[in-house]
Amino acid sequence: MITGFNTDVKHKGVVFHVQTEDKGLDNPLIESLVYKGGEILGSRRLPYSEIMRDGYNEKTVVKLMEEQHKAMIDEIRRGKFDESANLLADDTMLSDQSLDQVILNYLSAKKDSGGDS
Repeated sequence: MITGFNTDVKHKGVVFHVQTEDKGLDNPLIESLVYKGGEILGSRRLPYSEIMRDGYNEKTVVKLMEEQHKAMIDEIRRGKFDESANLLADDTMLSDQSLDQVILNYLSAKKDSGGDS
């Protein structure tokens, strides 16, 4: 099993932690997790058994890990986890708002980001 990567990324005053690891030959999977204050905000899993059909190549796995780790960092820097981070903030930004205002803000943010879920 390959040693993973751990990176702290500060974005808009919030520190996110990205962890990427190889689950090993018995479970050929690369997993990346994004944390904020111990809470998992996002994950990405890449099975690599198909890639290793012709034999295990550690350099290939390390390259896949690096690419996935960098992609998660890029997502943080593009703001993908901003809303989740704000909802989990220690000084909870929602505490001074009515439930109606929270819902309106949420719907407005979804509309502005083009989200439809």
